[in-house]
Amino acid sequence: MGKIGRGLIYKMAEKRGRVYNRIFDEQEWKEVNPDNILVMEDYLEEYTQRKKKPTTIAQYRNDLRIVLLYIKRKIGNKYILELVKKDFRRFSIWLGEDLGLSNARSNRLMSSVRSLLTYVEEDDDYDYENNVSKKVKGLPKQAVKTDENNFFLTFDQVIMLKDELIRLGKLQHAALLMVFFDSGGRRNEVFQVLKSSVVDGNKTNIVIGKRGKPFPLVFFDDTRELIAQYIKERGKDNIESLWTIGVGEGKRPATYETLYDRVVYMSKVLSEIQGKEVHFFPHSLRHSRCECLLEGQDPRILDESGNPKKFSLQEAQMFLHHSDPQTTQNYAKDHSEDIINNMFNFSW
Repeated sequence: MGKIGRGLIYKMAEKRGRVYNRIFDEQEWKEVNPDNILVMEDYLEEYTQRKKKPTTIAQYRNDLRIVLLYIKRKIGNKYILELVKKDFRRFSIWLGEDLGLSNARSNRLMSSVRSLLTYVEEDDDYDYENNVSKKVKGLPKQAVKTDENNFFLTFDQVIMLKDELIRLGKLQHAALLMVFFDSGGRRNEVFQVLKSSVVDGNKTNIVIGKRGKPFPLVFFDDTRELIAQYIKERGKDNIESLWTIGVGEGKRPATYETLYDRVVYMSKVLSEIQGKEVHFFPHSLRHSRCECLLEGQDPRILDESGNPKKFSLQEAQMFLHHSDPQTTQNYAKDHSEDIINNMFNFSW
């Protein structure tokens, strides 16, 4: 890189640092709501586990400190999970009007908030299902890329990945992928599946979901056949869990973290197949399942006309065990522009 390129980067870094240094105060930080700091630290630990670069983690930390200091100064130090849409809208306005940040910088800070609350929404330890920050639109012409850009897998991508995992001899990975996808289950729910429950029928043992809600997960016949192949290959053992690690005498139940690591491995396999980076995580499969059901993309489920069945929002809500239909709607893609175009036969 030439001197001009390096100089530009240094200037940009200085500018970002000036914004942070202008806002951050060490003494005031000690007065920030400790529950908000705990949420931030949980989120940053998750991103550390995802092998994000230390510089990226530091950037998120600085951005989120600005957010939490704003909450302390302007919104009475409330718990971030109690904020409503207008709070985030006012935060976006504050970034531009009070701090004088560019659209790109403001959007990046809002992106950090959305990403944090998406993590909370997906984590089983938090009773939070409606990420209202997503409803605050970014400022024009300077969109910021977030994890949501790669949030959805199509049915064809899932099947392509399953077939490749089988080819690689990763039967347990393939079974895990299809249980995640078929059931739309959260990682904690899929983690609870017992080996003895998936031999017959299309439902697992009763698992405990958010807020202590009990229900079985569902899966389809082809997934049951795949699981049977995996169990046969696995051989006899006294492990109740469907998921294991190790071989022979070292075989033992898989950990909760193991399921996460295996899905990250799957994203790398799919990236190699498609020749481009495809990042997805366990909860991405839950979002993908919701989109698949609402849009009628699963050819294994047919309607009376023999076409892939489209499910209603209420049916998808029941399937995903959401208490609020708006949460289910937020899981799917926004197709409003497509609907308007179809209404008037527009091609754009």
